[in-house]
Amino acid sequence: MFMHMKRVGLFVSLVLAVAACGKKTDGEGSKGAAPASAAKSAAASAAPDSAAASAAAQKGDAAPAAELDLPAGPIAKVNGVEVDREEFVKKYSKMTKAFTTRKKEIPEGLAKRYKQSILKQLVDKELLSAEVKKRNIQVPAADLETEFADYKKMFRTDENFDRYLKSSDITEAQIKENISHNLAVTKLLEDGGDLKVSDEEIKAYYDKNQARYEIKEQVRASHILLKVDKSADEAAVKAAKDKADKIYAEASKKGADFAELAKKNSEGPTAPRGGDLSYFSRGRMVPEFEKAAFALKVGEISKPVKTQFGWHIIKITDKKEGKQRSFDEVKESIAKLLRNKNSRKAKSELLKKLKDGAKIEVMLPDVTLDPKPLQPTMPGSAADAAGEPADDSAADGE
Repeated sequence: MFMHMKRVGLFVSLVLAVAACGKKTDGEGSKGAAPASAAKSAAASAAPDSAAASAAAQKGDAAPAAELDLPAGPIAKVNGVEVDREEFVKKYSKMTKAFTTRKKEIPEGLAKRYKQSILKQLVDKELLSAEVKKRNIQVPAADLETEFADYKKMFRTDENFDRYLKSSDITEAQIKENISHNLAVTKLLEDGGDLKVSDEEIKAYYDKNQARYEIKEQVRASHILLKVDKSADEAAVKAAKDKADKIYAEASKKGADFAELAKKNSEGPTAPRGGDLSYFSRGRMVPEFEKAAFALKVGEISKPVKTQFGWHIIKITDKKEGKQRSFDEVKESIAKLLRNKNSRKAKSELLKKLKDGAKIEVMLPDVTLDPKPLQPTMPGSAADAAGEPADDSAADGE
């Protein structure tokens, strides 16, 4: 059975996308970061965030391709085989979408590095594809279908997946082709050397990196915010405090509905959802808010707390105790991480060997195969990278 395919580019993009969702200052007590959501909790377990993938699929039609001044004929040849010109243009369009959608000119140096990065990907792909063909490596249809099914699950629904196909200008056949390529390369690397990881190596990694497997204490809080401008005078601050005291008194009554009070009185963006801030750990909120929240028991309500945003009335709705994840809990994820490291190293060594024996002709003006290529973030869809062969220099999320 093949090793599980490395969806490297996708996993990193999604964790970042999820993290980005948590870094907006909402004026509700967050210290440059909003509280963690359920989607982020899923990402923390090393699984791709399907909500982020679904959102990516709904972004709309892709931007038109950036104008490229390409010479006539092929852009490159690898052992006489032409590098796919259309694929180069499509990748460049996705990579530069952040500029084209805003009708901004792409800096010359950046455009050149984009082209180098894409060219390297395509040359590497051709070298590996030729080696796969040479060694007659076959991908079982069952393995391909299993991987494709797992890929589709990230979009939650068929409708989201169809929207992604349309917005990203990609077909199911192309996705399957890329998945098949990745599986074949994995088999190629397995045949070329031992990529297995010993139990001793896994345990040694765990012992050295236990802090990475610590689950921090979290609370789930709802709050009612009465905003106070930073330039407000003493009278305005007192007026807001008096109002907060009255709301606190009402919220503290037996049978009071805190969520409804938040919807009615809170001046923060979480008001429509009853003031719910979801789960957050220490270090995510401003000090005054954090101190009050973590001091409360589940079900308790704080007296008005003053922060730079105004007065908060906080209710704790749940708590999760911190703990150290055991070795048995994380053993398999560590094994995958170390196997990916071995795989990247083996792939890099194989590509070096293949390049040394190959005739590679580059026809792009002023563009060479950079030995240390730029790895720009694809500004199109977070899910784009998973439908394409993984770059050997990509990170595994470590």
